Amino acid sequence: MSFLSGVLTIVLGFAVSGATASAYEGATGKRAGFGMLRAPDVTAVAAVPVVTLGAAYILARNVLFGRKRPAWAVAAGTVVTGLWSLVIGAAMLSAFV
Repeated sequence: MSFLSGVLTIVLGFAVSGATASAYEGATGKRAGFGMLRAPDVTAVAAVPVVTLGAAYILARNVLFGRKRPAWAVAAGTVVTGLWSLVIGAAMLSAFV
């Protein structure tokens, strides 16, 4: 995998993640977050695909706009966000190309 294709895969994954989380927010009027998985009813089961696809966006939003965090936590969140974007981007490429 060349550097450019890797970067484009990460960008595609983050774009899909942001689109998924934004579509959920637009449809329900509530913010997408990891707390959706703790719902007591069927909505927790329905939230699994939204959180799985939207995790990179949700994590980046929490790291950037959440409470103050130490630098190592922001760096770790950035790495996890990038890796999850790579996973989602590779899955989208293999599914549609």
